Amino acid sequence: MTVLFGDVAGSTELARGLSPEVWQGTLATYFADVSRAATEQGGRVEKFIGDAVVAVFGVEATHEDDALRAVECARLSLERIARQAAELRRTRGVDFSVRFGIASGQVALSERDSSFAIGEVMNRAARLQAAAPADGIVMDVRTWLLVRGAVPTRPIEPIAAKGFSRPLRAWQLADAAEGHAGEARTPLVDRRSELDELVTTLRAGLRRPGVPAVVLAGEPGVGKSRLVAEAARRMAPDARFLTLRCRRDGLRLGYWPLYQLAEALGGDVPRGQGPQGKEEIFWTLRELLREAAERRPVVLVLDDCQWMSPAVREFADGLDDPDLDVRAVLMLSGRVDEPPLTRGPVTTLRVPPLGPADTRELAATVAARLGPLPPSDDLARRSAGNPLYLEQLAHLQMDAEGRTDLIAPSAEAAVGARLDQLGVDAQRLLAIAGALGDGCVAGDLEKVAAALDPPLDQTFDETLGQLLGDGLLVTRAGSAGELEVESPVVAEVAYGRLPLADRAHVHAQVADLAEARVDRHPSEIELCALHAGRAHAAWLELRPGGPEERRAAARAARALCASAQFEVSRGDLSMALQTASQVGRLDSGLPGLELEIAAVETYATAAAGRADETLARIAEARKRWDTDGNLAAAVQLTLNEAVARSTMTGRWHRSLIGQARELAHRADDPAAYARVLLLEGIGHMEDGEYVTAEGVLHEAFGHARRARWCFGATEIYGNLALCLAYGDTPAPAATAICAQLHAELKDAHTVRAAVGCPAALLSDMTCDSAAATNLLDEGRSILAGIGHQPGLAGLDMFRATLAERHGDHDGAGQALERAIRRFDAIGFSAGAQSARLWHATFSGYGPPGAQNADGPPGAGPRVTQNGDGPPDPGPPDPGPSGAQSADSWDVEVLTEQAAAAAALREGRPDAAAGHVARAGARLAGVHGSGARITPLLVSLRLAVRCGDRGLAERVAGLVRADAEVKRDVRALRTIAALV
Repeated sequence: MTVLFGDVAGSTELARGLSPEVWQGTLATYFADVSRAATEQGGRVEKFIGDAVVAVFGVEATHEDDALRAVECARLSLERIARQAAELRRTRGVDFSVRFGIASGQVALSERDSSFAIGEVMNRAARLQAAAPADGIVMDVRTWLLVRGAVPTRPIEPIAAKGFSRPLRAWQLADAAEGHAGEARTPLVDRRSELDELVTTLRAGLRRPGVPAVVLAGEPGVGKSRLVAEAARRMAPDARFLTLRCRRDGLRLGYWPLYQLAEALGGDVPRGQGPQGKEEIFWTLRELLREAAERRPVVLVLDDCQWMSPAVREFADGLDDPDLDVRAVLMLSGRVDEPPLTRGPVTTLRVPPLGPADTRELAATVAARLGPLPPSDDLARRSAGNPLYLEQLAHLQMDAEGRTDLIAPSAEAAVGARLDQLGVDAQRLLAIAGALGDGCVAGDLEKVAAALDPPLDQTFDETLGQLLGDGLLVTRAGSAGELEVESPVVAEVAYGRLPLADRAHVHAQVADLAEARVDRHPSEIELCALHAGRAHAAWLELRPGGPEERRAAARAARALCASAQFEVSRGDLSMALQTASQVGRLDSGLPGLELEIAAVETYATAAAGRADETLARIAEARKRWDTDGNLAAAVQLTLNEAVARSTMTGRWHRSLIGQARELAHRADDPAAYARVLLLEGIGHMEDGEYVTAEGVLHEAFGHARRARWCFGATEIYGNLALCLAYGDTPAPAATAICAQLHAELKDAHTVRAAVGCPAALLSDMTCDSAAATNLLDEGRSILAGIGHQPGLAGLDMFRATLAERHGDHDGAGQALERAIRRFDAIGFSAGAQSARLWHATFSGYGPPGAQNADGPPGAGPRVTQNGDGPPDPGPPDPGPSGAQSADSWDVEVLTEQAAAAAALREGRPDAAAGHVARAGARLAGVHGSGARITPLLVSLRLAVRCGDRGLAERVAGLVRADAEVKRDVRALRTIAALV
């Protein structure tokens, strides 16, 4: 709607200088002139205030040119008032002048006959009027954007206006002689040249290594989509175009756009099942892109790239890899005010504004698509050769003060005229479809519509049929009955007309629908949180402090909290912290929720090793600790405290874990109990109690599978697989269980790699070398694609294990050297220490007394740094699992073995034999035949080098007994080869 506010300049002085009767007659004539002009232009007088008059345009029906009608009303009024002013100046010697302010925007309408329009736009028009010169017309940015191609304007200084936090940008209607100040007419262009350049660039990109990026930059509506469609048609024999349209709310959706991108690539998308991290999702997308490109070269189009989410932007930047052997091109289309990517050279093609002929063609297309509109020539004339949408959005954003205003005024006017031809029911249903987003189904649309208050007057089927018949709702291409609004602009305009109460009900229902899908697709909780937050925002604006707002705040807080927990479960702690911070800004009135947020926050800080910060936050939470109110959160807080204190002391705080176990039993919460068992299992592993740990972790795994999401899920899978390899379960049975775990994790690639490492060890025990190699190669591909250096180092440790078992000492040494370099690069000193100690044992292969300098720097028999427990099964979970104790069994054993190797180099075989015997004594306290086999094989080869036949036979007997329990055929063969 456009509002015109007119007032008499210097009215107080004029009233004093004229008799009341003359003054009344002067005002009556002025009011009549403005009222008549408003009526002629399709407007309506909203009220008279003293000597001021307010008229509104777009009340009865929206017209595309309502703003222009308001300007014309003001101009006609000034022409007519000028005659009266000339008469007053001639007969009474006074100057009579009027000022007009015009503003455009949304208003709420009441049932009153006058003063029926309510909204901020009314005040804005009044403030603009006060700053206008005598006999002048001043307009705001929205009005200017709507009329600039049709009337001459000039910018004036921004207006400092009462009630507005920043000056209002404004333009004044200029004389015809001044023309359109600051506006350049677009030259005539031929789109064939742009199309040829685009196709040539894309074809060249498909021949380059990696995935080169091409940016198609220009204003919305300038013709980018048409160019892309024509390029796709021309290149159809050579390439397949896949398009992802970035959503305007992508910045708030976390990983959701990545799942949309995976769908665009034709993947079977895991909607958050299993513990997934950002890197593995990126890896999945690259694999999907690779598979799609193997079938046919791909042009991946990110449309409206100005709304590209951070996650999609990061993925796109990561495609700048010359080693990525994919025949594909990434094309970003949209408004590009600054480089959309941080990656290397990007080819940018700019689409210039259309010339008059192309502008008329575009206007005709819009008119044909939207229905009855002014002639296309009229649209082209008033656009001044430019569709304006992008430029309008950019201008509005300058005054948005943090708001996201995505509807260009000219688009709003054009679509609004079309929507006014619909009934109220059709408009409401169309707005619901816009809120649901692309790919909604009729069933969901009907469920949301049923929650409206008041309900639809027509039946749902009748209303839906009208929208489908008018082409405003269409069936999504290539889908099974999914619907989408005809264009994003239509969706935005329809949604913008939805009353706040309807918006609140709609978003609440969409949140319900998303939550109902969470068990099947856990990532839907992010959509649930988004819409629950929007429902609360609507009630907060409409009825702040009311019961509806308080209920919506509680609902939004719960959804956001669940979303944060989901993000923790997949290892994205930074996003979890961002989500948790939103809960703190809501007055939810749910004290138990504060504990859940504290659990998320302290989990993240404990994972980062910030023990002091973790303990301080837990102490603060304890002040409001009501364990009965939220037992599950109390469990997580207690475990986070145990982890933080373990980090500080290097010792497990088993009493705290015991407290957590008691709380978890009372809570009857599978996720809480799973994590208690996880930490208990890790404690048993550090003590060398792998048989006990295996049983505990089996139980943890069962609880985790019953939970919607679970803190530490990655660690449960990885450590259970490790215990299956290190415990007493015979290798064939353990291999079958690991294979099941591995298969279940087909969509959670990081955890799959972690499980694959011990699964490879078990396959080697059964002499299935091909399966072992394949598992490690798959893990390396995943981890290298993600860039997970700790996981790659752990995988190298497992390659060393397999090489040791095969007697391939050179291969083991090379794998350990790679692990040392990786551990050093990431500052993982404990892992590097274990690898160095192990590597030092190979120095014993030279003749007794010989020096061997091929070990890495720092390798030696005595190292005082803390160990890291058993060899890393792969990438560690980002969450906290506790500190490693200084006397970890594997470090003690490796230290003795490295000392034995050093004694052999020095020609002291008796001393070496003593170290081997002490290593064996320490291993006797480790309960898990699988864990003892590889260290005993190391001791066996060292014992052989010592020349102590009795020692060698004793060690061989020990490792043979473990191998028989484990049914480790490979170890038995290696023993036979050594002795």
